[in-house]
Amino acid sequence: MLRATFKSLLARKTRLALSMLAVVVGVSFVTGTLVLTDTLNKTFDSLFAGIDKNVSVAVRAVNQIDASSEAGRPPLPASIVATLAKVDGVRAATGSVQGQAVLIDPRTGKPAGGNNAPPGIGANWTGGDPTSTQEIVTGRAPKTGEIVADGSTVRSMHLALGARIAVQTKGAPATYTLVGTFRIGGQDSLGGAAVTAFDTATAQRVLLAPDQFNAVHLAAAPGLGQEELRARIAATLPAGVQAITGKQLADENASAIQQAIGGFSTFLLIFAAISVFVGAFIIFNTFTMLVAQRVRELALLRAIGASRRQVQLSLQVEAALVGAAGATVGLVFGAGLAVLLRTAVGAFGVDLPSGSLVFETRTIIIAYAVGIVITSVAAFVPARKAASVPPIAAMRDTYVLPTRSLRLRAISGLVLTGLGVLLLAVGAASAGKSAAGAVGGGAAAIFLGVATLSPLLSVPVIRVLGRPFVAAFGTTGHLARQNAMRNPRRTASTASALMIGLALVSAFSILGQSIKESVRTTVQNSLGADYYLTAKGFGTGFSGQVARDIATRPGVGVATGLRGGLAKVEGRTVQLLAGDPAGLLQVLAIKKVDGDLHNLNDRTLLVDEATATDRHLRVGQAVTVTYPDGTDKLTVAGIYKKSQVAGSWIVSTGQYARHSTQDLDLFVLVKRADGADPAAVRAVIDTAVKPYATVEVRDQSEFVAQQEKQVDQLLGFIYVLLALAVIIALFGIVNTLALSVIERTREIGLLRAVGMSRPQMRAMVVMESTIISVFGAVLGVAVGSVFGWALTKALASQGISTFAYPSPTIITVIGVGILLGVLAAVFPALRAARMDILRAISTT
Repeated sequence: MLRATFKSLLARKTRLALSMLAVVVGVSFVTGTLVLTDTLNKTFDSLFAGIDKNVSVAVRAVNQIDASSEAGRPPLPASIVATLAKVDGVRAATGSVQGQAVLIDPRTGKPAGGNNAPPGIGANWTGGDPTSTQEIVTGRAPKTGEIVADGSTVRSMHLALGARIAVQTKGAPATYTLVGTFRIGGQDSLGGAAVTAFDTATAQRVLLAPDQFNAVHLAAAPGLGQEELRARIAATLPAGVQAITGKQLADENASAIQQAIGGFSTFLLIFAAISVFVGAFIIFNTFTMLVAQRVRELALLRAIGASRRQVQLSLQVEAALVGAAGATVGLVFGAGLAVLLRTAVGAFGVDLPSGSLVFETRTIIIAYAVGIVITSVAAFVPARKAASVPPIAAMRDTYVLPTRSLRLRAISGLVLTGLGVLLLAVGAASAGKSAAGAVGGGAAAIFLGVATLSPLLSVPVIRVLGRPFVAAFGTTGHLARQNAMRNPRRTASTASALMIGLALVSAFSILGQSIKESVRTTVQNSLGADYYLTAKGFGTGFSGQVARDIATRPGVGVATGLRGGLAKVEGRTVQLLAGDPAGLLQVLAIKKVDGDLHNLNDRTLLVDEATATDRHLRVGQAVTVTYPDGTDKLTVAGIYKKSQVAGSWIVSTGQYARHSTQDLDLFVLVKRADGADPAAVRAVIDTAVKPYATVEVRDQSEFVAQQEKQVDQLLGFIYVLLALAVIIALFGIVNTLALSVIERTREIGLLRAVGMSRPQMRAMVVMESTIISVFGAVLGVAVGSVFGWALTKALASQGISTFAYPSPTIITVIGVGILLGVLAAVFPALRAARMDILRAISTT
């Protein structure tokens, strides 16, 4: 039986290769994602281990919000360095300063690396200290009025030593002389971020505050371990200051990036799962058709003594071998995909340190598990049918495998679809992660339900879809429609694979259009600004001096900066929005529910209605607000209606500044004075921000267009990933038609014998393929529209307030279905038209 299995497999190499493609694509995606993730994790582990390799212990203030986060962490007084240096076992103590510093390209006036580059990093020069891994490559260390920059940035900007370069820090830009290039931990680049080092006094002044450090790094005396030194240091520290080992510091630094990598990996694996899911339909179809074509062969096996179990096992072994072969090829292609994805990451300005691809044993196991399990499960039902072939069928040319009634399929399909609709309804009526989970589960149930019901839908729907072909092409169109309807299960399975891909394209198109409409509505109804100032690229903010400068310019009525971050209110982590009380209410259209919103000051806060109800808060009530550096008691001054722009909590800029060392705004909203000329005010604002190369100015229409562009970019990336599922479905249509042509060899010969020409034969196969594809596209658009609606409703709490249906895109999706049908039919149509008539007629 095993020899027979291998011979049968090798005898149908072309047919099974098409099925293997579905496995290859799915496994490649899974493998590529895992390899990329493992490679990036190892790369950044090595990078930060190298950067912090000389640090035995790091001393820093406690972050009351997130112990491992540097965001908002309070600084330490410079005097602590001398105190720590005296602790027994400390070989050296070095103060560390870090902050935002953006190099301005002197040729273009734009930030280093462009808009897609990571934010620029500023630090104090510590090269030569026992705790440091900074080392000069060319030039020398910086003094007052000078800087050194990482080698990668200097090369990319084509800078020469001695050049005068503007650097944007927390204040106004200042010009420095470039006197050297350096590397950190043996690397010329820190993940693509431009790193600038100043002398310590300058770094404190422009990045933090005079006589303060972000942390103190300690080197242990020879023979003293990190944990032992940490314990000695911890015993000497005052409340609010902590000591961690150098290893923990490196792990924390790598962890923040690895979390982002993990999110990206999960995102990619979802699309990999979609590809595998679609591939399962193709494999099921292929083995079902192969079993139908091998009835006589299977019956002969039974006649010469093979048991049902042996026949079923033979088919299952074939499927497993196809899965294993597909997984092997998928592993190779997955490595190539990982390289491409890594290059794509580099295209976004992230300059990754060099390193070889990482193939974990887990990746190989998962690849083969996906390939073998998916093919084995997909082939189970066809294998069961193969085992049911009786030995007597070997003597009958006309034996056909019996098919079950569609009644059970109808019941199960209705149950699954009903469950999916129920979950979608629950998700649409809910909010947060639970809503997204319900919508996702509902979508999966509906996909399975509609796929189960599709054989019952195929005949009536295809009868309608095929009418134009009958009207236009007469008998040829009629035959094409009949061929598409003759095997509802096969047609439905083929169309369902395409349905999934096009349904997801439709759903995300609806979500994207709804997001764009929601942005437009929110800007028009919730923001009263005429101009919007934002940081370019991945910048974390820009100097608060920008808003203060613009506010004094002629023609400007209001210019208020918005900033914010994480805090805790009564022990629960929240996102605070901070703004100038005088201008905030003029640019944010928030409506009062209770209290007086104008009473916002440095000792009060505002809260939205839903949060106030949930927290049982009322006007005049005192609440405890915890910042990274400590707590404050504030009074609720007013309650306002929920606002997607304002969020749930608002404090004054003065209150927020008490607990932050960074004078940085995330946005600046500007409103013209009554009667001011728009062009003149725009010119005034452009002039005011010209020194700040990281700031972009947009009017309302430009701001909306920029938000829509970001949505389109994300959708474009999603469409590229979904294209893999659509391509697998395309292979499935090709596979089904090719096997169908082989199955109908005698029929095709008879049609040709009674007068059907080769062009008519090609047209018939093309129309059959097109009808099946349009059926899949129609199902996909219908399911995707429901899914898109539910997804939009479920994400209402995230600011998607408007449902919009992108009719042009949906029409395009159906057009893509038609095009796929035509493309898929090219090879099978040519094969059918080229058949030798006499040989075809004589085929049994």
